Amino acid sequence: MFKKKSKDEATTLNASDETIDETTVETAEPTNSRKWFRISVFANIVVLIGIVIFAASAFVINQSNTNPEFCASCHIMEKNVTSYLTSNNLDHSHAEAGVMCKDCHDYPLEAEIDAGIKYVTGNYVVDESGELFKRDFGDEICTQCHISLENVALSTDFLFYNPHGTVMGTFECSTCHVSHGEQIDYCSECHEDTGQRMIGDTTPRDEQIHKPVSKYSGMYGG
Repeated sequence: MFKKKSKDEATTLNASDETIDETTVETAEPTNSRKWFRISVFANIVVLIGIVIFAASAFVINQSNTNPEFCASCHIMEKNVTSYLTSNNLDHSHAEAGVMCKDCHDYPLEAEIDAGIKYVTGNYVVDESGELFKRDFGDEICTQCHISLENVALSTDFLFYNPHGTVMGTFECSTCHVSHGEQIDYCSECHEDTGQRMIGDTTPRDEQIHKPVSKYSGMYGG
C-alpha cells in the first residue's frame, strides 16, 4: 500500500533538511547581530547624554560656588549681586573679606534645582517692585563665622560705645545689619548721637576708641 523509499531518496531528503536548517541559522545570525547593534547604539547614546548632563551640572555648581556674577544670570538676582560686588553695604564688606555667596546661601542641591526650574518656568513670587521677597535669617547664619554674639561683643570692645555689648540687652543681628541693603542705625532711633560707626562712614576709626562723642557717655560705663 505504501511505497518504501529507496536509500537514495532518503539520503536526498536528509540533505535537503540539513540545507534548510543551515539556511535558517545563517538568517538568524544577522538578525541577532542587528538587534545587539541597536541595543549598543541606544546604550551609548544614554551614556553620552548622562555624561553631558553630569558635566553641565558640575559646571553650573562650580560657577554658583565660585562666581558671584553667575548668580546675576537670573535677572531677579542682579540687584543683590551688584550690591555684593560694588556697594557700600554689608554684603560688599563680606565680599572684600573673601566671603562667597554660598558661604551664607548654602542650600541643598535639590533646593537649587527646584529654584532653577521655578526661574525657567517663571513660577516664582515677587513683590510689587518686581523683586524677590526678603528672607528672614536668624543669628545662626552670622555665627557660622562670627562664633557667637559674645565673641562679636568682645571684638568691638575697644570702642567707647560698644554696639554689640550694651546695657540695653541683646539684639538680633538683623536689628541693625541688612545683608543686601543699607544698614540700620537702630540706636539713633532714640538717641541723637550714640557714636555708631556705620558702613561707609569716613570718620577715622581711631576717633571712636574710648572717646565719648555725645551726652550719653554714661550709657556704657564711660
